[in-house]
Amino acid sequence: MKKRTPIIVVAGVAVAAGAILLAQSTTTDPAPVTAVGSSAAFQEYTPEAVSSATTDATVVLFFHATWCSTCKLLADDITANADSIPDDVQILLVDFDTATDLKQRYGVTLQHTLVQVDSNGDAIEQWHLTRTLGELLDSLV
Repeated sequence: MKKRTPIIVVAGVAVAAGAILLAQSTTTDPAPVTAVGSSAAFQEYTPEAVSSATTDATVVLFFHATWCSTCKLLADDITANADSIPDDVQILLVDFDTATDLKQRYGVTLQHTLVQVDSNGDAIEQWHLTRTLGELLDSLV
């Protein structure tokens, strides 16, 4: 019986931790990710924003979800450091929960995916879980 005790204790701790996390996630939903007010460098996705980009511009689609804590970390860092976004870089927020067509087009299967596209909207590069604007800028092709 003593050999089972550690397993039971570990299982009990795991269940308790899960209950605490579930309670926190249902009572403290993260604030929605929003773009910088008037910044053209960080805004909500529109097809026009991509098509109006110059051939020299770098456009990144940021597939985010309002319930995604790591998405919020990146969005908050971009917002706080919007002045550091180069003039030729545009970051467009795409709602992971509603942008079914875009997710299919780019093969996006999880939130917090970044897709660099050209002015035709064709994918150049894709990566996940970038936490800061600096990391995002370093990842650009």
